[in-house]
Amino acid sequence: MLKQPIYDTGLYYRLSRDDDNAGESNSIATQRMMLRRYAEENGLRVVDEYIDDGYSGTNFDRPDFQRMISDIEAGKINCVVTKDLSRLGRNYLLTGQYMEMYFPMHGVRYIAVDNGVDSNNKQDNDFTPFLNIINEWYAKDISRKVQRAMHTRFEHGAHYGAYAPLGYIKDPEQKGHLLIDDETKWIIEKVFALAVQGAGAAKITRILTAEQVPTPAWWNFQRYGTFGRVFAGEPEGKRYAWTIAQVKSILKDETYIGNSIHNKQTNVSFKCKRKIRKPKDEWWRVEDTHEAIIAKDDFDRVQELIDTRRRRQRDGQTQIFSGLVKCADCGWSMAYGMNRQNKTPYGHYHCSKYGQGLHQCTMHYIRYDVLYAYVLSRLQYWIQTVQHDGEATEKRLLQATDAEHAAANKRAEMELQRAKKLSLIHISE
Repeated sequence: MLKQPIYDTGLYYRLSRDDDNAGESNSIATQRMMLRRYAEENGLRVVDEYIDDGYSGTNFDRPDFQRMISDIEAGKINCVVTKDLSRLGRNYLLTGQYMEMYFPMHGVRYIAVDNGVDSNNKQDNDFTPFLNIINEWYAKDISRKVQRAMHTRFEHGAHYGAYAPLGYIKDPEQKGHLLIDDETKWIIEKVFALAVQGAGAAKITRILTAEQVPTPAWWNFQRYGTFGRVFAGEPEGKRYAWTIAQVKSILKDETYIGNSIHNKQTNVSFKCKRKIRKPKDEWWRVEDTHEAIIAKDDFDRVQELIDTRRRRQRDGQTQIFSGLVKCADCGWSMAYGMNRQNKTPYGHYHCSKYGQGLHQCTMHYIRYDVLYAYVLSRLQYWIQTVQHDGEATEKRLLQATDAEHAAANKRAEMELQRAKKLSLIHISE
């Protein structure tokens, strides 16, 4: 009589918001009760349970699913049981990859109870790929319905972000409506007042930080307890740590003139949740959906001032040293800018970390024409040298390369000897 193999089993449960309409039949409690009973009746030894509550089946980047994969890799389990195929996933390509390749490669038996799928019974699994496709169609249909519902909300200008923008609070009596927050609107007024007076985003950032104006994240932390990890154990200055990006975002936000802008970004697809930016002509703009904090004339004036400060050349050309010039002290990229204060404007590079507004480095600076002339002279030198005596130049370059390799090998050998010495000291202790 053949000895039955022992299956160390992981029971996997998943529930997403898309499953709410299915009621109790797909609840975690129901899945657990069904799979526990199945395991007991079929002699499966349950080693662990894996629960992803609130996670979509269209991708496999789920905490407990990844924990289950780690346990498979470690040899802890060799059998996976789910209520049905859709609990494993609704992406038929990835679901099929796990079922047809990953599980067999790692000697894992897979069972989907409701669908009658058991990898030990190959003849009963011919219809399985079609079930996976049907599950993906379901997820795609749900995605379409959600998009249509969101577009209907967009047309009415409703705000459905996790938090109200700084200067506003959510209306407790009307979902999606914003009310002016008297406690924080002064910050928005201050930012725009400084911008109208000619201050750029970097200068405004420095002023807000110096005057200890709390950031939007700090206000949310104080009111709702969110961002606790950002502020827990940090010095008081953390709450005033504004960035240029935050200030720029405020200055360009039409929310402050009473408009609602939606559909700025979207997922790559219903399978991939990575966000991509959408072109402006696809944005949803609904005007006068709530009370404005900033006058439209002031807002338009600020946009004009922002446009005049664009660092990119007006003819749209990209600088040839873009991304290549680095700060010798901090290693950040040197940012390109134009100095128009002199009679003859000129381009220059400066440390972008220093330019963030908090002076975290020093104002390293080099004119574009000086850098261009130097790089050109060095290129001309090497071209002339090669043309005059190519073999000698090649030999010099090879010697320089050999010297670099020798120095690197010497450093590696020193590190190895140091590591061996530390190892011997550790052993002797």
